[in-house]
Amino acid sequence: MKPQFFDPTDGPRDCSVPVFAALTGISEDEIRHDLPEAHLGRVSVDEWARWLDKKGFAALIRPGCPDDIVPCAHLVALDERRAGAHWIYRDGQGNIHDPNPAQRYVPADDPRMKSISFYPEKVLTVSVSRRPP
Repeated sequence: MKPQFFDPTDGPRDCSVPVFAALTGISEDEIRHDLPEAHLGRVSVDEWARWLDKKGFAALIRPGCPDDIVPCAHLVALDERRAGAHWIYRDGQGNIHDPNPAQRYVPADDPRMKSISFYPEKVLTVSVSRRPP
């Protein structure tokens, strides 16, 4: 059983900061400094892609939640209106870490997490690679 590694967040919109920190290895403080609206859920996918580019990453953005490139970040939602969409992190072993406090006791390697079946709406996936200097 692999536990969730995110601490419970301050609110339902504070998911992007820890997810993109895990994905890139950049500190949450640096992300909050660079993107002060991130903790409010006010950073678009295009803004995340531009930020990743500035930080030296090539971002691959694909629809849905494919799991063939890990680690990655998935944007998921609980309904087709995509209200409350939030970011989750898939680690290098394919385990899903969700900063939402509602998922804190569900093991990251639980089959329901790994299949992302908790989230009916699978919006998109961001994978990154470090660009050579």
